[in-house]
Amino acid sequence: MTKLLIADDEPLVCVGLRSMIRWEEYGIEIVGTARNGQQAMDMIDALHPEIVITDIKMPRKSGLDVAEECSRKYGHIPLFIILTSYEEFDFVRRALMFQAVDYMVKLEVSPESLGAAVSKALSMLRELHRMEDTKHTAPLPGTMGIEHTQRLQDAFFHDLYHQRIKSTEEFRQRRDQLGMRLNTPVMTVVAATIAVPTQKDEVVDGTTGSDVAIGSLSLYQSALWMLREMLESLYPCYVTAPSSEHGYCTILFCLENSDPSSFRKQYEAGLLKTIGILHDYFNVSIRMAAGKPVNDPLNLHESYVSACDALTETSCASARENPLRFFEKSLQRQNYQSHLVSKVEKYIRENLDKRLSLSEVAAKFNVSPNYLSQLFTRYGGMNFLEYVTAAKISEAKTMLLKGEGVIYEIADKLGYEDAFYFSKVFKKVEGISPREFLHRYKVAQVQTPPPQEEGMP
Repeated sequence: MTKLLIADDEPLVCVGLRSMIRWEEYGIEIVGTARNGQQAMDMIDALHPEIVITDIKMPRKSGLDVAEECSRKYGHIPLFIILTSYEEFDFVRRALMFQAVDYMVKLEVSPESLGAAVSKALSMLRELHRMEDTKHTAPLPGTMGIEHTQRLQDAFFHDLYHQRIKSTEEFRQRRDQLGMRLNTPVMTVVAATIAVPTQKDEVVDGTTGSDVAIGSLSLYQSALWMLREMLESLYPCYVTAPSSEHGYCTILFCLENSDPSSFRKQYEAGLLKTIGILHDYFNVSIRMAAGKPVNDPLNLHESYVSACDALTETSCASARENPLRFFEKSLQRQNYQSHLVSKVEKYIRENLDKRLSLSEVAAKFNVSPNYLSQLFTRYGGMNFLEYVTAAKISEAKTMLLKGEGVIYEIADKLGYEDAFYFSKVFKKVEGISPREFLHRYKVAQVQTPPPQEEGMP
């Protein structure tokens, strides 16, 4: 039997929930009823229920506090079903960042809605138990911890996707050190985004913007954890999520079938099901795009880039209807990449007064920072930072010659923190300081005679 705890400070609500449905038909045993948040936490510690139905507002500790504390102490179980009033709905959005799988408005709870919420929690619970039972981990060298191993795997795939592994010997050495099975005839990279439905600057009933941002990160990490557990327990694959690219991840599928076209037939249904489950459980929007299948792991760069291409061609709006794309050969692909770089260059030139970071600009154009960095180097002739710096210094020279301010004012207008750093960057690019640049220009003006008018001797 699945153990369930009810927590609400209103006795009639507790009685109503106990009698509303036949709990034994769901395979559930109600192990207790708590009248405040602290009592609920104590009973969770003692009885270890797998599902908790809790009111948000309770004495001593809120239901939200209980959910957050359980998340820190126990991970993904127990799961929570939230009871709320209409005016408390903003709290629900924060609760969904933890183990809350559903919510119910108290005045609208019915046997049907309660049964649906319980069935949803049971379904997720079975999925979590199944993943725990079937989870396979590669042999780990020595006493290396799982988190450390994951970071090494992430670094390994990052290097593969960005052509930093130069030989088959180096590839095999690093693969074997991590105990990974990467010897299938065909491999395909799938690029994915996980969009969390919250705004960083939102303030919710005493919840600060930073609290919401932390909750957003927690929700993303929970969704990423479940994505990794589901896919790696179902398929021969590896999920990679660089810490520097919040919201992005990649999945490398190792295909036993040597026919590259078989990937879509074999995996489309499973990927769409995974996207749907994660949306239902965590209320996150996921987009995926499969890249070009390759036969040589040293060519995974091609699969990665083509997957990122396909992902950027999918808008967030269209992703609701078609969240999964597959690589298609196109003569326009190179033109698309070049056009994207041109648009980014135009955006940089129009926003020279801002501090333009790679991650912020990449987010503006809905691509990952690594992908944009690669395209910029390939089609822009220099890397992103070099282009931004060159554009700012070029504009600074124009502003200096037009007399649009003294050095510290121009530095401020171009988004630099202080005049000293601006001067340092200017000298690195031009070989002279801004002051020397102005001096040379004035000297040249004095030494250059004015043009003579026609007919003059």
